[in-house]
Amino acid sequence: MGGYEGADHVNSYGLPLDMGQATGHSERVEQDHRSAAIAGIAVVRESIGWRLSESGTGAIDLRRALRTARSAHAHGLQVIWTLMHYGTPPDLSLFDDTLCERLARFATRVANALQPWHVGTPVFNVVNEIGFTAWAATSSNLMHPYLGSGDPAVAQAAGYAVKQRLVRATLAAMDAIRQVDGTAARFVQVEPIIHVVPPCDRPDLQDAAQQAIAHQWQVWDMLAGWLEPQLGGCANALDVIGLNHYHGGQWEQGSDERLLWHRRDSRRRPLRDLLGDAWQRYRRPMILAETSHVGDGRTAWFNEVAGDALRVRAEGVPLQGVCLYPLIDRPDWENPGHWHRSGLWDVGAATATASETDAVMSPAASSADTADRSGRLARTLYRPYAQALHRWQAQLLADATDSKGPLMHLIVFSHLRWGFVYQRPQHLMSRLSRDYKVVFIEEPVATDGEPCLDRSAQGPNLDALVPRTRAVAPGFNDEQMPQIQALLQDYLAREGITDYVVWLYTPLALPMLQSLTPKALVYDCMDELSAFLHAPAQLREREARLLATADLVLTGGPALFEAKRAANPNVHCVPSSVEAEHFAPAGLDADGFEAQEAARLQQQIAHPRFGFFGVIDERFDLALLDALAGAEPDWQFVLAGPVVKIDQATLPRRANIHWLGMQSYARLPHLLAGWDVCLMPFAINEATRFISPTKTLEYLAGEKPVVSTPVRDVAVLYGSAVQIAPAGPAFTDACRDALASAAQFEWADTPHGQAAAELLSASSWDRSAARVHRLIEAAVISSAHADAQPHADMLAADAEAALADPLQAFVLRAAPLSYARGAVDVKQTDP
Repeated sequence: MGGYEGADHVNSYGLPLDMGQATGHSERVEQDHRSAAIAGIAVVRESIGWRLSESGTGAIDLRRALRTARSAHAHGLQVIWTLMHYGTPPDLSLFDDTLCERLARFATRVANALQPWHVGTPVFNVVNEIGFTAWAATSSNLMHPYLGSGDPAVAQAAGYAVKQRLVRATLAAMDAIRQVDGTAARFVQVEPIIHVVPPCDRPDLQDAAQQAIAHQWQVWDMLAGWLEPQLGGCANALDVIGLNHYHGGQWEQGSDERLLWHRRDSRRRPLRDLLGDAWQRYRRPMILAETSHVGDGRTAWFNEVAGDALRVRAEGVPLQGVCLYPLIDRPDWENPGHWHRSGLWDVGAATATASETDAVMSPAASSADTADRSGRLARTLYRPYAQALHRWQAQLLADATDSKGPLMHLIVFSHLRWGFVYQRPQHLMSRLSRDYKVVFIEEPVATDGEPCLDRSAQGPNLDALVPRTRAVAPGFNDEQMPQIQALLQDYLAREGITDYVVWLYTPLALPMLQSLTPKALVYDCMDELSAFLHAPAQLREREARLLATADLVLTGGPALFEAKRAANPNVHCVPSSVEAEHFAPAGLDADGFEAQEAARLQQQIAHPRFGFFGVIDERFDLALLDALAGAEPDWQFVLAGPVVKIDQATLPRRANIHWLGMQSYARLPHLLAGWDVCLMPFAINEATRFISPTKTLEYLAGEKPVVSTPVRDVAVLYGSAVQIAPAGPAFTDACRDALASAAQFEWADTPHGQAAAELLSASSWDRSAARVHRLIEAAVISSAHADAQPHADMLAADAEAALADPLQAFVLRAAPLSYARGAVDVKQTDP
């Protein structure tokens, strides 16, 4: 489901709001409904706006509502109609006893007007968020006129009186609608769900926090007749429970400090528990009536919400739908110039067309007229959010129609966090989750409370778990193992997980196998971790044991393949690949949110720009960057990525060096589009001896010239498309040549560009993940039947498939060459 912002109250500055007009939805309703239908949205929330529809002179104007109703009917959308979205007619106060009679009269007019236009069952939300409205009008300054008091007790009493009056008005309006639509009409009673805790140093506020939590039930209890029965509440008034869930809905009592979702505050309660509370209390059908987040975080938030929604449904909670709210981005009530960036569509100068929406949301849908490209209110699809929605919709469909039975689980132990730089683990696991239920276990973090597992959905069939333990040793240290093992065993028993493969990204997690019985053990050796700065002493010994026992070993490049192939009979080179369409300039939305943020970050940086994105650690040649920037003061160097393991004070600081910090995967293509040359200034040392940088193909997909130091795998795999030179004057000369080439020629016309096109056509993460899936299946069979012929057949088929891929064919044929013995001859690097 999806909703459109419809608040129509008077804000704290005395300015009357019309959010339908502010977002352009009232003008573009047909376009918005058509886009929603293409996106697979079947139900929408629409606000009629009592204040907007009734002037105070007795006249009621429903022309806007009727246009909305006709549009929804034409596009096959069922509507949940909100009559009062905070605002009242200008002659009416929230403390006016005639409010009940007036709202009932308005409801009668609305029900009669809409009756011919319903798609399916008529559904109404009479008053949106009675509890929030009462609080906002009496204990905050969000609504004008402010009805509260400086005395919290007086304000609370005033708010409670407003709740009672709005409940009576809602019950009267429901009766009026039933007089028109009979028993066919359904009603959604929408309120926020919250969680409140005392500050860590104020246990004396525990009772007050519990009382604040209890307030969230008051409105529903009144409607059901459990509380203040003189209002007329009854069982059938509490028809469908609508719960609104936002990141700001959990806070500290007294301080009002929010329990920050993006910082994974351990005191937060997961959505599934909040939904469970409402179900246990009321035993009524429920919808998640509003949920969203802002900026980059909206995709991760949606993944978490969708995962919890499916989980509670599997547990028997009758959650009937999830409403993304808003579908179209909204400006702030108090600061109309500030847009939240919380929609499926951003608002601004747009380049996305309706046919592009078709391609992202529903590949089978027909093409359509282009969206309005002019004006400040045109819509721009936020693609990461849309792609996540499409994946979850596909998962729902698969769950409803698939008869293959439950998927095997893939339990992954990783030294890299899911929310860190988006790279090989994220690419592979997000794709393997189509064939497995992936449980991605990160390194533990410390807690003062009870040990627990933080669980967050990162996509359909993909959960990230973070162990919170009382051990102080970092990472998968032996001190951590007993607590993590106990937490994991409890999790596996609770989830009924018995059929699984274990996948290790770090040998340090090998002791976890003591309490596990996997169908197969996979080791994805993406780096030579023992060569990294601060590597634990036991890493080499533990990796040797892992290589000896693993059923399948994957390496991130040919250098690692050559180094590990003798240690295990089933080692396969699976070089890091690319989502070429993600980085291709032709696919970028030049006016979307990510493009605007990238432009803001670089607006003060002149050209030419030499760019790098990725982790900045001991593998990065800081001396080379400093010398390059000093030798060419007119060149600008843009570095986007987290600085880890090295002291920030060691970073070179010059006027032409710009440190942007870590940036989202969605933003990287837009940063790259603003660069002239891409750099890979890696130090040539033990830490880089076996690296195979994912960014190489990503740079090439962005159609930019690339200059790299002579990293072995870069030279061997991509030497035909990348200019390679050692640190020093030769590297500066290579940068100068790359810049001149970019200025004189179209990328596709250069030898490097032509070579890049061939490499990109032969490489994709989808293809790599499909190959890994075949290898896992073979390993499972081999583990169960050591002499099974199917295993040999599958390996033969994999080798044949790999040889059909030009890049893989080169890797396999080059593997016997002992190029790892010395430095790569940069003149002999073309495959």
